[in-house]
Order: sequence, then C-alpha cells, then structure tokens
Amino acid sequence: MPTELPAVQNKIPSLGLIALALTISTYAFSQTGLYHTPASTLGTVLSIGGGMQIMAGMRSRQNVGYSATTTMLPLGMFWLSLIGFEVFPQLGFGQTPKAVTMVAYLSMWGLFSAILFLGSFQQSRALQLVFSALMFCLLFLAMGKLRDNHVFLVIGGISGIVCGLSAGYTGFAQLFNRWLGRSIFPIGQWRGQLDPKSEEQFTP
Repeated sequence: MPTELPAVQNKIPSLGLIALALTISTYAFSQTGLYHTPASTLGTVLSIGGGMQIMAGMRSRQNVGYSATTTMLPLGMFWLSLIGFEVFPQLGFGQTPKAVTMVAYLSMWGLFSAILFLGSFQQSRALQLVFSALMFCLLFLAMGKLRDNHVFLVIGGISGIVCGLSAGYTGFAQLFNRWLGRSIFPIGQWRGQLDPKSEEQFTP
C-alpha cells in the first residue's frame, strides 16, 4: 500500500528563511545600480545574514534536519564568501574580481539553487517560489556581469527582491503558524503519496 508522506512545514527553519530574505534582497538591490549600497552596509548585512543561516543549518543538523542543513550551510558560506568579492575591494583590500570570475561563481551557485528548487517540489509552493526566484536572480546577475548589461542586472535584482519577499513571508508564516498551532498564513503545503500512480494533492 502507498505510504502517505508527512506534512512538511518547517523543513527549512524560519530563522534561515528570514536571514535569506535579508541577504538576497540587499545584495540583489545593490547589483541593480539604482542605488549605491555602502560597502560597510553590504558587508554587515552579508556577514549577519550569512552567519544566521550557518547557525540555522548547524541547529537543524542537531535536530536531524538534513535537508535544512544541506540548504542553509552552503547558502550561509556563499554570502560570507561574497564579502571577499564585493566588499573587500571597495574597502581597499585586494582587487576587484574579473567579470569571468564572477560569472563562473554566480553561475555555479545558480545551478545549486536550481537543485534546491527541484527539491522544494516535495515541500511547499512558497519554497518553490523562493528557490526559483533565487535561481533566476543569480543566473541573470551572472549574465549581466558577463555582458555588462544593465537590463540583465535589473532583472536579476528584481528576481532577488521577489525571492527576499517570498522568503520573509514563508519564514514568518511558519513561525506564526507554529506559535498559533494552526495554519493562519498559507504556504501552499504539499501532500502526496510515495506511489507514483497516486494523485498528488495540494492543500493551502
């Protein structure tokens, strides 16, 4: 007989999603060129947000949350590594990386986001939006840096802001739903069965 999957709501911790909302929104907006984000502000946001995501991943590891660990730890290290690429050169430490370097780096993490997006199909529709927007953000920013095209950078920035808003909503929705003991803020929870012939069901 097919085995019903458990309801998935907090596989990705709320702390990690809220920190992701902070980092991706700030970084994506700084790449659009619409506003020059000071290096000190960008460095502070990336370091705090990245550290919070690493903490969320380590805490999930202690609670046997392997999916959250493999998501939050790499993302946290990604934001911390961006300090060396984006912040240190503005402060006079090291040289600004070449466009090819940033394209390769952002593309690699865009592909990692694509893997996270595929894994989110068994979690919730809200997480699908988060990771799909993150994937498009990084890939469009990579194309923008490759061609030095402002249009691609703006599209990537908008995708990053969408990712930040959806990640913030999902994180706070999980938090308040857990506090209240019922689903007040919908996240598009996925329910299905392990039997591939069975019909998938979605509940709000």
